[in-house]
Amino acid sequence: MVLPIYIDGKKEGELTVEHRGAATVMQARLRDVGRVVRLTVYGEKAGYLGVPEPSEGQLVLTRRFSPLEMNRFPRRPEYAAERPMEQGRPEEPAQSAPQKPQGEFPQGAGRRVMWMGGKPYFF
Repeated sequence: MVLPIYIDGKKEGELTVEHRGAATVMQARLRDVGRVVRLTVYGEKAGYLGVPEPSEGQLVLTRRFSPLEMNRFPRRPEYAAERPMEQGRPEEPAQSAPQKPQGEFPQGAGRRVMWMGGKPYFF
């Protein structure tokens, strides 16, 4: 099963869900959006997936879950995103702020920075 991944209301990648024996493997691949992304799978309920890591110009996350762990995920997942979207549809994109030079701490960002793949991720 392949599900869309939405970041800021735009489709940025895909989540592949496969059953391998008793385990379920979820693999997320999405465009590198330049910051830390916390993915959650949404359906009739929400289940936290994790934080993808930079790999070859994109963000990738592979997780293997046992049948017991799959109880925290929706039985019929619809999409993956950072936050729920109104009725499963993308939200209106926010006005984009002017781009800051790489490495400069953005105004209004959190106080933590994580360096991954040579890029700063602020949270």
